[in-house]
Amino acid sequence: MSTRGIYNRDGEVFGYVEGTRLYDLNGNQTGVVHGRTVYDLLGNRHWIINRDALLDVSGRVIGYLGESVSQAHR
Repeated sequence: MSTRGIYNRDGEVFGYVEGTRLYDLNGNQTGVVHGRTVYDLLGNRHWIINRDALLDVSGRVIGYLGESVSQAHR
């Protein structure tokens, strides 16, 4: 399984995606990824993934996903 960091527009990491699960930096699950959409744990659409860009539901860029890192390389 691979992990990708989630970065804000200033390049600061604020979470990560592991498989289809989204986590904050404390390791708490905060959402899930279905296709190109990120949902919070209540099932509300939260973000949209467009290639490596992370967009809010209005289409504004809020950050990006970093390179994929496999478990074997951590």
